[in-house]
Amino acid sequence: MSDRLDIQPGEHGLVRVFTVDLGLDEAEPLLENDAAAMKSMTGATALDPDHIDLFDMNDLGGLPLADYLAEGHGIPEDELAPHRAQLDRVKGRVMVMRSAAFEGLGQMMKVTSPLRWIATFGESRDKVPLEKLRSETAIGAVSDPPVDPAPAGPRPRAGWIVGAVLALLALALLVWVLA
Repeated sequence: MSDRLDIQPGEHGLVRVFTVDLGLDEAEPLLENDAAAMKSMTGATALDPDHIDLFDMNDLGGLPLADYLAEGHGIPEDELAPHRAQLDRVKGRVMVMRSAAFEGLGQMMKVTSPLRWIATFGESRDKVPLEKLRSETAIGAVSDPPVDPAPAGPRPRAGWIVGAVLALLALALLVWVLA
């Protein structure tokens, strides 16, 4: 059986969850060398392994997969609820792909054994409240910086001062040698 996942160009904010029917030591090479084996297996044109998590459920210390997705990936409970029973029964290896794994490219991905697609979820998108600034110092307008008055005259440069001191020392040495 094969599933086909269509990844839209510029996609962001989605998390795809798969089971992997391989041992962890057999599955890890799928993500090596810029996920070359994974690309070959799925037909994906671009996969960034930095945005793909591969782990064994035993490594979660008893944390159910649905809770891992909620806490670790910000998946809202209302999206997890219809899949919670299925997610919490998952044993063995799991692969979680964030949208960034597809590097913004539209592509088609075939999901065949040893991968099994479970579901795709949207990450939580908390709205950032925009409030007016309340501080007195935040009120006002931006203006041009004040113009400094012209300097009174040229200032001596450090190089000239050092040169003059050296010349005086040389002259004093010459007078001392000749005396």
